[in-house]
Amino acid sequence: MTSDQSGVVNSTRSPVTSRATPLRSNAPFRSLLIGQGLFDIGISMRLAAQSWVVFELTSSQLWVGAAAGVRAAPVLLFAIFAGVLADRLPRRRLLVMSGMWMAALVAITAVITVTDVAQPWHYLAIAFGIGFGATLYGTSFFALVATLVPRQQLSRANGLVAFVATSGEMFGGLIAGLIIAGSSAGVVFFIVSAGYLGGAALMLRIKEPARARSTGRAPLTEIKEGLGFARRTQPLPWLILLVMLQNLFAVAIFPLMPVYAEDVLDVGATGFGLMNGALGAGLLVSAVIVAVFGTYHRGSMVMLATGIVWDTCMVGFGFSRSFPLSLTLLFFMGLSGVIWVNAALTMFQTSATEEMRGRVMSLYVLSMDMFPMGWLIGGTLAAWLGNEQALIISALGGTPIMLLGLLLSPALRRA
Repeated sequence: MTSDQSGVVNSTRSPVTSRATPLRSNAPFRSLLIGQGLFDIGISMRLAAQSWVVFELTSSQLWVGAAAGVRAAPVLLFAIFAGVLADRLPRRRLLVMSGMWMAALVAITAVITVTDVAQPWHYLAIAFGIGFGATLYGTSFFALVATLVPRQQLSRANGLVAFVATSGEMFGGLIAGLIIAGSSAGVVFFIVSAGYLGGAALMLRIKEPARARSTGRAPLTEIKEGLGFARRTQPLPWLILLVMLQNLFAVAIFPLMPVYAEDVLDVGATGFGLMNGALGAGLLVSAVIVAVFGTYHRGSMVMLATGIVWDTCMVGFGFSRSFPLSLTLLFFMGLSGVIWVNAALTMFQTSATEEMRGRVMSLYVLSMDMFPMGWLIGGTLAAWLGNEQALIISALGGTPIMLLGLLLSPALRRA
């Protein structure tokens, strides 16, 4: 370990990487994972209930989309500063604080829903506020995972995180629907708020290893340092570009799935549910594979292979007029999706020094949260050019850029 001129202690190793504790025996990571599971299922339940009540109030899909998409705005405004906080302060403390903030906002949502005083803009404002908490939470969470888990086990740990997240996405909406049918959306919000508080309480059990933290400098200075580190440290510039482009241009299929279910394949709402189920099943299976086996150490090659599968299946889906074939293609897209994200996430985590990890992971969170904008781009391209053409253009934002990165960056090829 050395100290630079600014007095910040530098170390390229996590404080716990020397102790290769098996994941099943890693109590801090286990508490973190269980707490994250409560947050993941709560996110899905809250979005489902929010969509329901906003549509009941407005009868407008635009309002529903706005209430879901507004959460991306705080990421653009706050992500880099959240990274500074994650490098300055104990990350466990930030997880607890952001979890309690989100629990309070969801509780307010519950109260205004059950008392029938809510207006549509209330849900947008609350979702915006939750977005700030989620940005700080996500940045601190991914940085803390890399602190608690030895480097050689990060891929499997991220696979477990993906399994928990995918399970939450698959079952959260179902649970919310059953509660709404049997009671009301307000009850869903109360349950989610309690779940967030439970997740925050579990975070209190985590003993975070001691680490050097930067203090005494202006936040803007630390932001510039983080951006400078990311610019100089290969292959981070290419990783940021690839993850951002993937979420902007390679997700056009999502706004088009209802169109294909209703107008192209003529399978209606039931078929649309099966399409989402096929994609979710693929995501879940790939999360299990990664959690059990990890991924190949050449993350860039994993990203290339799975990116090719995603893009090929996406274009194939665009031209398919067979419902069984479309379901198969969606399953393989899901199968490749978690593995691609896992490889990218692990490369972000291992490219950062411990004192820069929060700021680096804030760039990962920022890049991943281009996803809502990707929906908008995909829908716009389809409206202007047609469904198949939109999916072809979407694929061009994935594999060709990855190949270009591998051609131009030796560090990316080695990663």
